Amino acid sequence: MMPLAILVMRASVMACKFALTIFVGRYLDLTALGLYGLAVGAVAIGPVVIGMGMVHVIMRDAVVLPLAELTRHLRHYWAFTLGVYAALAGVVLLASMLFGASSLWLLIVAVMFFEHFGNDIFQLFSNLDRPLPANITAFLRGAAWILLYIPLAYLDESFRNLPALFLFWLGGSAVAMGMFFFLARAWPWRSVLSARRGIAWIVNTIRNSILIYISDLSFVASLYIDRYLVTLFLGLELAGVYFLYWSVANAASNLVSMTVLQLQRPRLIKAHYTGEQQHRDLCGSFLRTTGWITISLSMITGLAFHLLLPLFKQPFVSEHLAAFWLIMAGLAMRSMADAGAMALFTAHRDRIMTLTNVIAVIGLSAAEMMLLPVLGLYGAGSAILVTFSAVTAWRCWLIFMPDQSLTRSSRA
Repeated sequence: MMPLAILVMRASVMACKFALTIFVGRYLDLTALGLYGLAVGAVAIGPVVIGMGMVHVIMRDAVVLPLAELTRHLRHYWAFTLGVYAALAGVVLLASMLFGASSLWLLIVAVMFFEHFGNDIFQLFSNLDRPLPANITAFLRGAAWILLYIPLAYLDESFRNLPALFLFWLGGSAVAMGMFFFLARAWPWRSVLSARRGIAWIVNTIRNSILIYISDLSFVASLYIDRYLVTLFLGLELAGVYFLYWSVANAASNLVSMTVLQLQRPRLIKAHYTGEQQHRDLCGSFLRTTGWITISLSMITGLAFHLLLPLFKQPFVSEHLAAFWLIMAGLAMRSMADAGAMALFTAHRDRIMTLTNVIAVIGLSAAEMMLLPVLGLYGAGSAILVTFSAVTAWRCWLIFMPDQSLTRSSRA
């Protein structure tokens, strides 16, 4: 049984993100919501590009590594990451000074930096079987600041803008990072900080992570590329409507991830080390649980959205509700596909997992580009549903079909 405190925190994160999307759509406008959605996509994509897949190798091995060795790996990886973000911030600052680029981009880079470390921290604590601190940091990054921002912005119109919103987000992510270092203060940081730079370790880890890196890039592209294609084909206002629908549907998917996928990840990793059959048996139970929880949460979230529709007072939002349910169904199927990907990842079947991710993003992009000009928002939802139904079926076949010697031999 999941502790009640963790369940409450995870539900709060979902509810707060849900409320923030509604607030931006209601009290700013759909164009601002579209811009916010594009920025959120950039904050999600940036850490994947910069991390180069290293985090997954580190966090997967964290289950069995001695603390001193784990701390040394984190030191090398985070030093590399910090250097990349410092260079990126310098480029954005220079562009602002020379070309008059919006200073909002510098704020977005700062949020991206803290969110990058926040995601790493959540994975680390989860894989170390410390779900309570993992979820406290997730609550700080995904809910606590929203609980402060929305009342202030409701009372004071000067907060109803994207820079103010991102400043609050930055504050929540920074507090979460501070909490990690407080909880990990007894770790051997002093000894690893005095050690030599781990350039050779970084190069070797990047080399070992290349398959996971390609897989990660494909995964995040398949998750966020649709909003950019919707903006390209349908314009920023309809992109705002799409992001609203997507955010509502994704709130349910996030709760599935936090309550099922992240909780089962360390168990699946340990089951793999126990034996192939034990891992396969646990995967069956894992996928069944993911399925019924996904259906339940999707229905509850969709009905709640219908009850909240009058709050928007924007006819555009209620004109495409069939597209909303298509998007909801598509993201529910995506949750099942993600569960299949986790089963492959924890079994160290990195090559075939990468192949499924690459095919998924290519298939989704092709479907979006074919259907968006013809069906509009309905095409966006249909593309997601068709693509991830096929990917889910493929991954289940890979997991459960016997004598998959070709895929097993492709472990990284």
